[in-house]
Amino acid sequence: MSEENQIRLNSAARDVMAERQRQVSLEGFSLYRDDLYVNGELAEAASTYASLAGKPRSLSTAWPRVFGEFKPSADRRRDLVKAAALLLAEIERVDRVGLIKHWPVKRDENGMFWHPDLPSFDEGDGDKCKKWLDEQGLVVKMSSIEDAPDEISERYFDSQNPDCGYWEPDRPNGEGWFCLSIHDTDDGPVCWWARREVTP
Repeated sequence: MSEENQIRLNSAARDVMAERQRQVSLEGFSLYRDDLYVNGELAEAASTYASLAGKPRSLSTAWPRVFGEFKPSADRRRDLVKAAALLLAEIERVDRVGLIKHWPVKRDENGMFWHPDLPSFDEGDGDKCKKWLDEQGLVVKMSSIEDAPDEISERYFDSQNPDCGYWEPDRPNGEGWFCLSIHDTDDGPVCWWARREVTP
């Protein structure tokens, strides 16, 4: 490949990545939202933009309605960049299909929960746990019953009953958070919340 072609390729790739970032930051797209499009909507949107690129008055029945109004422009290259960014989003979504994701929380008789796809980590497995989280592209936040309102935390710590089913851990702000576990520690029950913020 010639140096001139390499420069063109790099410019195109940079523009696609910039458009993908724009879609996330300004259009409201996110990994969490993309994972909801399980029927090929992202690929269909990419195909529509690519096939009608540069034709601003075009209409298409193939455009997925979940994305609102189809708005092709007179700038063919710009529309192709949009198409490529949407296709990139679909490829990333497909790559995440086998990764851990939301599971309905059904707590046991003591109010605990363990996501069925979460590996079992023993004490001292900190590095192993961190590696797994990195492989999954997850960030984790913890809620503790110690930080719950006094009537909740005191009820637990003043009781001989290990049940914490009445405690509803605070979900972190933002979309996409799901529960990995509610489990006991030396300091009382904690909840691990996870959100995928990067594609592994």
